[in-house]
Amino acid sequence: MNTDTEKSVPMKKGAAKKKGTARKKGVAKKKGADTDVNKRYFWIIITLIYLVLFALEVIVLSKYEVLVLDTKVNLGLSVFLAQVLYTFASLRIIGPKELGARIFFGKPIDEVSSGLAFIPFGFFRLSEEKRLVIQDELHANPDEVSLPIKIPFGFPEEGSDDPLDVRIIAEVAIIVRWRISKFITFLTTIGSRKEARRQMQDSAVAMLTSEFAKITPAVALKNLTSYNNDLKKEIGKRVRLWGVYMENAQIKAINFPDELRNAIQLVPMATAEARATIIGAEAEKEKLRLLGEGSGQAEKAILEGRTAGFKDMAEELDIRSSSILGAETARAITENPGQKTIIPGSSGFSNLVSIAAVMGEVFSETKDTKDSSEEKS
Repeated sequence: MNTDTEKSVPMKKGAAKKKGTARKKGVAKKKGADTDVNKRYFWIIITLIYLVLFALEVIVLSKYEVLVLDTKVNLGLSVFLAQVLYTFASLRIIGPKELGARIFFGKPIDEVSSGLAFIPFGFFRLSEEKRLVIQDELHANPDEVSLPIKIPFGFPEEGSDDPLDVRIIAEVAIIVRWRISKFITFLTTIGSRKEARRQMQDSAVAMLTSEFAKITPAVALKNLTSYNNDLKKEIGKRVRLWGVYMENAQIKAINFPDELRNAIQLVPMATAEARATIIGAEAEKEKLRLLGEGSGQAEKAILEGRTAGFKDMAEELDIRSSSILGAETARAITENPGQKTIIPGSSGFSNLVSIAAVMGEVFSETKDTKDSSEEKS
C-alpha cells in the first residue's frame, strides 16, 4: 500500500504540472483567438457603417440641397466628401520598427502590423511600441541610471588564498535583451517598458541575492555561465505571461571596490618580484658555486704543480720535503718586506718555526758534509 501511494505522488505532481501548462497555453490561445475575433468584428462593423452611410447618401440625402455661401450643394455629395475626409483623417502609418494596437475608449481591441492602419478618428486611438529587440542595463532605480545594483556575497571557505574569496558587497551589472511578442497582452498585463524593466530588475536582484549570498566572488566568476542561464530562466518564466520574449539575460560585470581591485593587481606583481628574487638568488648561488669550483681547480693545479716541484727538488737535493716547504715559506715571507710583526699562534709564527727547522737541518747537513770532507783529507 505504501509503495502504491509513493508511486502515485509523482504522477499527481506530473499531472498537475501538465494541467497547469495546458491551462496557460489555453489562456494564451484564447487571448489570441479573442484578438482575431475582435479584428473580424471591427472590420465587419466598419464595413456596415460605411455601407449604411453610402446608402443614405445615395438614396436619401442626394435628394436634398443645402445653401453654402450662396451656392447650392447636394447634401448627399457633401456627406460623401466629409466621409472621404474623415477616412483620410483616420489613416495612420506604422513604421517597420513599430507595432501597434487599436484602442477603443481605453480598451485594446486588436493588433495592427506595419504599414497603413485605419484608426477611426474620435473613437479609436493608436498605441505604438518598438518591434525590435530591446537591450536594457538594469539599475537599482530604473528612474536613475547612476544607481547600480549592489549584491552581498557569502563567506569564503577556510584555507583559500584567492583574493576574491572574500565577503563583500559588489556592484553587479545586469543586461537583458527582450522584445514584445504579443502587444495586447503586454498592454493589459504590464503596461509599459518602464514597468517591465522595473519588474525584471526585481526578479534579477531577488535571484542573485539568494544565490550569491552562498558563495564568494571567486566562485561566482568561475561559474558565471551557469548563473547567466539561471538568470535567463528566472526572468524568462515571468515575462512570458507579459507577452514578452526574453532573448537573453546575463551578468555583464561584477565591479569590485577600488581597494580590492588594487590589491588584486598587486598580487601578480608581487608574485613576479618574488620569482625574480628567487631566480636571482639561484643565479648568484650558481655563480658562487662555479667560481668556487674554478678557484678550487686552479688552486689544486697550483698545489699539484708545487708538490711535483718540491718532490723533484727533494729527490735532487736528497733532503726531506718539509725542509723544502719551510724554505719556500721563508721565501714567501721575505717577498713581503712590509710585514714586521709575527703573532704567536698565527700562521706567520708557524711558518717562522718551520723556517728555523729548515735552517737547522740545512746547517746540520752542511756541517755533516764539511766533517766528512775533512775526514777524507
